[in-house]
Amino acid sequence: MIDIKGEKFRVIDAHAHIWNKFGGKRFGTTPIEPLGFGMVKQGAEFYRMLPPEYHDHQVPVEILLGYMDTVGIEKATILQNPCYGDNRDYVRQVCTKYPGKFVSVGMLDPRNRDDVVHQMDILFNEYKCVGFKLEVPDVPFKMDAPEYEFLWKKINDMGALVVLDLGWGDGPYDFNIKAFTSVMLKFPKMRTVLCHLGVSRLWDYSQPTPYPFLQKTLDLLDINQDNLFFDVSALQTCEPSLEYPFARCLDIFRTTVERCGIDRLMWGSDEPMILRHCTYKQTLTCFTKYADFLTAAEWEKFLFGNAEKVYFQGN
Repeated sequence: MIDIKGEKFRVIDAHAHIWNKFGGKRFGTTPIEPLGFGMVKQGAEFYRMLPPEYHDHQVPVEILLGYMDTVGIEKATILQNPCYGDNRDYVRQVCTKYPGKFVSVGMLDPRNRDDVVHQMDILFNEYKCVGFKLEVPDVPFKMDAPEYEFLWKKINDMGALVVLDLGWGDGPYDFNIKAFTSVMLKFPKMRTVLCHLGVSRLWDYSQPTPYPFLQKTLDLLDINQDNLFFDVSALQTCEPSLEYPFARCLDIFRTTVERCGIDRLMWGSDEPMILRHCTYKQTLTCFTKYADFLTAAEWEKFLFGNAEKVYFQGN
C-alpha cells in the first residue's frame, strides 16, 4: 500500500512489461536488434530503448517485483508488445506462479487473417489472457476496413478486452481516431482500454490545453459509456523538459479528469521503457504528490478500483 496525506491506498500497475526473450519488430516488418546495455538497432537507426543497466536486454519478473515491493504496488497487468517479441509462454509461467498478482494481455497481429481467430482462442482459453493487445502502428492495419470487422466482432462476442496503443508518431497508422471511432460505433459496448490516454498526439508539445486531439479521444466516451477505459502510463514523456514532477503530464491528467471524471482512468507505469526518464516510484508520485484535486474516493478508483474491475475481476 501507499500513503497519501496520511491515508493508505492499494495500487495496481495497469501497464507493465516483462520478458525473457527479446526480439521484436516495429511497423510490421522492421526487426529490433539488441546491441547490449539498452541500445538497439532498428533498420538503419540506433537508439536507446532501455536504461543501460539492462545490459542483456532481459526484463524478468523479479525486476518488476522488486520495484513493486519497494514502492508498495500490490498487483500488475502484463501487456505484451511486438517491439519486445512474443513472450506468451514466459508470461503464462509468471501468472501461474503468482496467481492473483499478475494478469496477462496477449498480443495479436490481425494482418494474418487466416490465423488470428485461432490465436485469439489459444490466448484466451489456454493462456488465460484477459484480453488482446493491438499496437496499431507496429501491426499496421486499417482498423475500420470491412475485412477486419470479424476481429472486433470476435473480441466483442468473447467478452474479452481489447487494449490498444494508437501510436506515438506521424505515420499513416498513428492515431487514426476517425477509424477507431467507426469501430466504436459498430461495437459500442466492446470492453476497451486505450493505453497512454490513446496517446492522442500528446507528445506534440505545440498542442495547447485542453489538447484538441485528446478531446477527440475522450469523445469516444459519448459512444462507449460503460466499457471504455484509459491508462495514463508514460505520460511523463509528454513533458518537454522531462523533469520531475512533469508539470505538463499533470496538466493533461487534470484536463482529462475535468472532462470525464475518474471512473475511466487507471494508473500505470510502462515499466521498463519509462525508466529511461524517471524512476518507477516517480511514475506514481508525480500523480500522488501533485494531483491535489482528487478526493480519497477518486484516488481509490484511479490507483486500484478501476484496474481491479477491468483486469482482475474473476482472476
